[in-house]
Amino acid sequence: MIALIIAGHGEFAKGLNSVIELVAGKQELVETVDFLESDSTDDLKNNIKKAIDNMNAEGTLIFTDIPGGSPFKMSVELSMENEGIEVIAGTNIPMIMEILFDRENVDLVELKERAMETGKKQIVTFEMKKKEKQELEDDGI
Repeated sequence: MIALIIAGHGEFAKGLNSVIELVAGKQELVETVDFLESDSTDDLKNNIKKAIDNMNAEGTLIFTDIPGGSPFKMSVELSMENEGIEVIAGTNIPMIMEILFDRENVDLVELKERAMETGKKQIVTFEMKKKEKQELEDDGI
């Protein structure tokens, strides 16, 4: 099974995981790594590496918050050191939920692509549509 790590600034990771657990229950091989103000980038990288090592999975997909941010950069560095790691930035809940229950016997890159596709499709806006006035039928009254 492919492991998932959610990493981000502040309590982004913990917050996303709390939503996932509320909707889908506690999931195996899912870890969070928060990048707090008191952490250095070395601390962050070590915490992500520790999460990867703790899960001992066949592959790891890391979801991060901001493209180019420290969680993303440290995750990319780790992915360059290990081909069994893929990284996504700009994470949203639907992209994780889409792949959560389909992590066994699937290719890591394919799983990443499915998450990306879902994440993009689930960014929507609400637009109020005006009702067209219906003409009243004349009963002759």
